Amino acid sequence: MTIVFMSIVAAMIAERVQLRLGLLLMPLLLVIGVASVLQWYESELHGAGDLRFYAAVQAYSALMLLVVLLFPARYTRGYDLAIIVGFYALAKALEELDKPIFHIGRIVSGHSLKHLAAAGAGYWLLRMLQLRRPAVERAQPGPH
Repeated sequence: MTIVFMSIVAAMIAERVQLRLGLLLMPLLLVIGVASVLQWYESELHGAGDLRFYAAVQAYSALMLLVVLLFPARYTRGYDLAIIVGFYALAKALEELDKPIFHIGRIVSGHSLKHLAAAGAGYWLLRMLQLRRPAVERAQPGPH
């Protein structure tokens, strides 16, 4: 999930800010995302379960996405991003409610449902990319 999320951040920077910047940042963002997961895993092995770096990467990435949305869209279907964010928020909520969800029927956990919600976000992103078109720049009113 972290790899996909970091890729989305890089793609949004490339699309809305500057193509070259997004392409340059992508490998760095991927390394940071993977490093946050590896650090979390390493801390779990030592009984600490330290999520600070992972949480910071997630939070700052989400903040970056919000900032990038202030730049003009070059393509249609930008509203699909709200649906993708909704799937991501649902995934985070399901992750937090892991045990209570499992205790409801002892069939499926919130963690399992989290991955389905994340897959929904991935599907919606691909759908958006397939259906979008270049945005038409609106003519500025003025003398002809």
